[in-house]
Amino acid sequence: MSADKGFPIVGYRFNVTLMNGILDPTDVIYNAKNRLKLFSTPVDIQFSDITGLKKTRNITTFGSMTSTDGVSPQQTLTLKRGIFTIPSPLTITNLIESAFWNNRLLRRDILITTLNSEQEPTYAWLITNAYLEGWEWNGLNAGSNELLIESMSFKYTRINPIQLKFTKQ
Repeated sequence: MSADKGFPIVGYRFNVTLMNGILDPTDVIYNAKNRLKLFSTPVDIQFSDITGLKKTRNITTFGSMTSTDGVSPQQTLTLKRGIFTIPSPLTITNLIESAFWNNRLLRRDILITTLNSEQEPTYAWLITNAYLEGWEWNGLNAGSNELLIESMSFKYTRINPIQLKFTKQ
């Protein structure tokens, strides 16, 4: 008898949840599975591209000794999507933050979850204490037929992959 190896996870169905500090990330995962609407945690599923899901560490070598210094280097998470006529919760948060752009950093936890064909979570990454580093819009060109794309770059040092397995009942 062979062990169940499961199926590969697709990378084109996902959502992004901006944690507000009230809920535990597992509450969001389980509520997303049960399709309950969470009004206190904005979910944004309009992203077309997410890059920068990366976990690295600093390795030092002294002679034959290799060790880590215990400090995780900063990474950049980039979220891209088309701009809609009605702003998303993230856009509203970024607009509020831009009023204080030169004075303070608004830190937030970000949960990125892949979804199966039934919109149930299959794998997740929890990024903690991320802050918006940059907000960029692609160029405007009257001769092209492209969507206006915005990119948001967040700096972070901690990312925790979360393996999920839900079974049918």
